[in-house]
Amino acid sequence: MKNLSTLFGKDNLDEIVFANRNKAYGAYVLRNEYSNQLTKALFVGVAFFASLSVIPLIISAFSSDKIIEVINTPGPVVLDDVDTPDITKPTPASTVPQDVKTVTNPIYTPVRNLKKDKPIPTVDDLKGAAIGEETKTGKETTISYVPPVVTSGPPAVISTPPAQPAEDPNKLINQNEADVAADFKGGINAFREKVAQSFDTESVENGGMISAVITFVVEKDGSISNLKINGSNSDFNSEAERAVKSVKAKWTPAQLKGKAVRSSFRMPISMKIE
Repeated sequence: MKNLSTLFGKDNLDEIVFANRNKAYGAYVLRNEYSNQLTKALFVGVAFFASLSVIPLIISAFSSDKIIEVINTPGPVVLDDVDTPDITKPTPASTVPQDVKTVTNPIYTPVRNLKKDKPIPTVDDLKGAAIGEETKTGKETTISYVPPVVTSGPPAVISTPPAQPAEDPNKLINQNEADVAADFKGGINAFREKVAQSFDTESVENGGMISAVITFVVEKDGSISNLKINGSNSDFNSEAERAVKSVKAKWTPAQLKGKAVRSSFRMPISMKIE
């Protein structure tokens, strides 16, 4: 019995099967488009597998970063890497010519029992000779002699002197410590006379012989500071302080090591108040 599709054709068979039926149903559409979908699937599958076979060839073509040259010669094949050129290693030159005079200079290590195998070269031996592995005669040379560095023994300790403290520029010294004591123009008696001339005896109530001690500091510029009057009579002390401050003439400052310094000064004073 022959197949109905050979008698009526595929399209006629679909029409016969779906006669008087709903052709909008999905089965009718699938049967009509089956051959087209099958053809498309075949071409897509062939293209996919072809791309898979080509990708490794493309990757290998771009990943090669060195050119290897194959030398076609009889015998074993030798591969040369052209990216790494041959470098000829330099031959170290001899530091001492062969025909010059040389002497050995042995270095002895300190040991408990000294064994002297080779004599130490003298100054005459070293004259016009270079240091070599053996002692031999030859032409004198001008190669400079550099004595070997001996590293045996403890390292040298270099001591540094302690830093000297900075001298205080405002240091106060006693008159006896100065090289040149502070002085007033005309001497101390001239200063006493100026104080006495400015002293007002009427400001002191109790009369009689009154004494006090005047202390002050002669600054580096010749002015006086830290003025103090030590005595038993307060009126006398106050007036003596006023009289000293009224003297405007400056002192000659004390000298120490050629520089003006601050120095303390002490002067007793006595007056008879009637």
